[in-house]
Amino acid sequence: MTRDDPEYQLFRLTSDNTSVYQDAWKWFLDQGADMAPVLVEGLDNQLLGSVAHWRILLILRELALPSTLPAILKSLRRALQENDPIVLPGALEAVAAFSAEHAVPPLDSILNSQQFDGMKHAAALLAKIGGDSAVTSLAKLLRHPRPDIRQSAVQALLKLNSDSAREAIKRHRDQELDRDIRALMNSVEE
Repeated sequence: MTRDDPEYQLFRLTSDNTSVYQDAWKWFLDQGADMAPVLVEGLDNQLLGSVAHWRILLILRELALPSTLPAILKSLRRALQENDPIVLPGALEAVAAFSAEHAVPPLDSILNSQQFDGMKHAAALLAKIGGDSAVTSLAKLLRHPRPDIRQSAVQALLKLNSDSAREAIKRHRDQELDRDIRALMNSVEE
């Protein structure tokens, strides 16, 4: 295998050595869209392992090619099904690189899961994406039984700082039992 062999570079993404995997990462980014099929194929190669899959997803996030979205969504579903704490954040980040139309529905599906770290991550990504559909998704979390999830939703809605986000917070403020979350909600101006 040579440096210009994509398979060799995929293998290098599995390395624990920072300079090795970062060099492979840079190599793929330098090659650009031509390497998308190799990266997508790498997501199905179980021999590469979760860390390499996570890194591949982050490279795909940088490329943000519509042709890679089905593979990213497949990785997201698999990570959620397998409760993979390594791949799931990479898949969430990769999905969020796309337009709200494509990103919000899969992120919203995470909000309905029992993957609590994934839910908090998805909430933060929805705040970056913005828009009414993101507000609608985040507002649902304000009724979640776990305070940390509700707090993540409030923080995301505050970051959105839109009329609809502020209105969602105001609607739920009186129902909030957690003192700290209620204080956070009270930071929304009347």
